[in-house]
Amino acid sequence: MSAATESKPKARWGAVLAPVLIDLVIPLLIFYGLRQAGVGIVGATLAGSVIPAVRTLYGVIRRKPDWMAVFMLVALAVGTIASLAMHSPRMLLAKDGVITAMCGLWLLATVVVGKPLLLAIGRGIAEAKRGKGGGEVWASRWDSEPAFRHGLRLITTVWGVGLLLDAVVRVAIALALPLDAVPGVTTVQWIVVFVLLYVFMFWYSRKNDLLA
Repeated sequence: MSAATESKPKARWGAVLAPVLIDLVIPLLIFYGLRQAGVGIVGATLAGSVIPAVRTLYGVIRRKPDWMAVFMLVALAVGTIASLAMHSPRMLLAKDGVITAMCGLWLLATVVVGKPLLLAIGRGIAEAKRGKGGGEVWASRWDSEPAFRHGLRLITTVWGVGLLLDAVVRVAIALALPLDAVPGVTTVQWIVVFVLLYVFMFWYSRKNDLLA
């Protein structure tokens, strides 16, 4: 087995795990590390939010405009400013639930008013796997296969509804639990929700020949 062949699984897993590490694990470590050092809830929360925001901003600048990423940055900024203006640590912790709800509504809106967001995401995945031509072939099925359109709409809808339910639980946790417990509990909750949604998406896509 060549060195190039051996490196492929590592690269693939690195691409999957890096965003999880950056967006979930590192902010959580920063939050609890700063809390142990005596930093307040607001300061620790904002410090933990910096790295995911910088990663998203870097992706927007380096690649062609990703409107979901731009939306996330704007929503994060607006939610943070509003929370600080209200001088409410709980609202600052609950803002992630509001952002998640907005993302869920965005997904549902793409199903209602046009092509579901999953079509664009799937095309990007197909291009990464098989080049631009492969991405175009996969996306062209939208125009010729009703079952393909139905499947992408269904999966996008499931993700949208799942994110809305996740948002409700996030906000409830932020308002009800002790402040220091909120980041840890909501992180575990999000991992569970993400895994369930991803497993459904993969199972349904494989069963119905939708994999990019």
